[in-house]
Amino acid sequence: MKKIIASTFSLAVLFLCSSCEDVVQIKLDQGSKIHVIDAFLTDGTYNNVHITTNDSYFSEGSAPFVSGALVTLKDLTVGTSYTFSYSGNGNYFYATNDNSVIGIVDHRYELNVTIDKITYSSFSEMKRRASIDSIGVQSIEQGGGFGPPPTVPYFFCYLYAKDKTDATTDYYWIKTIRNDTLIFGPSDINISIDGTNGPVNIPGLDSTDFTPPIVFLGFTRFYKGASCEVQIHSISKEAYYFFVQAQAQISNGGLFATTPENVKTNIITPVDATTKAIGWFNMAAVAKAKVKIP
Repeated sequence: MKKIIASTFSLAVLFLCSSCEDVVQIKLDQGSKIHVIDAFLTDGTYNNVHITTNDSYFSEGSAPFVSGALVTLKDLTVGTSYTFSYSGNGNYFYATNDNSVIGIVDHRYELNVTIDKITYSSFSEMKRRASIDSIGVQSIEQGGGFGPPPTVPYFFCYLYAKDKTDATTDYYWIKTIRNDTLIFGPSDINISIDGTNGPVNIPGLDSTDFTPPIVFLGFTRFYKGASCEVQIHSISKEAYYFFVQAQAQISNGGLFATTPENVKTNIITPVDATTKAIGWFNMAAVAKAKVKIP
């Protein structure tokens, strides 16, 4: 997003300089300090909350980390609390030693983050998971309809998964991980409603197959010996539309770009706080599968 905004700004300055004899120096408002809380937690044995503060649009460095915060998660359904530990670089983690999990489907949770004696809170309910049948692998050696034969053969992976089909609408975030690295960019925010592009409400059927384009995993290229892992995270309806808006803002650029807008947040800032917090909290039940490219 910083590069997109910087390019648009540079184009505007070039136009002004070529159209006027006098160069106008513009002083930009850096804005107020804001805490950014990234809390996408799962039913796994390890969970992490990442906390930073905002940085200026044209900064080339990483956003400043927040240390010294108190991070707690409470299962409101059974009254159990979990305190996260700081591991550096703005990361607060909770790990279990006995393969137990802190996330249970249909349980409701409260996240509290205390920074400088101000407590920010958020709420989320863990939604049910999808099921993964398998991951298919296709070799692209002769072009395969995607252009001329490649210099080095590569592979595409395809997701075969099912969604529960009933009156309940399910929202998913599909993550693709190549060699233990998450593939993430504007075109890689792979989200779905009921495994398709819209709700599927057909009571009586047990499940329905995930459909394109979701199953194509962004046409990510894999090479011989690489690993492909797919994770389907259950998310709330509100989190789904958070991703829709975030994707639109990240991809917003060019001559026909729309006016940038603040991305949604479900982090609650106390009314008497001088520093606002934004970000998102979601509890996800995760289905996962992994293959190695032959």
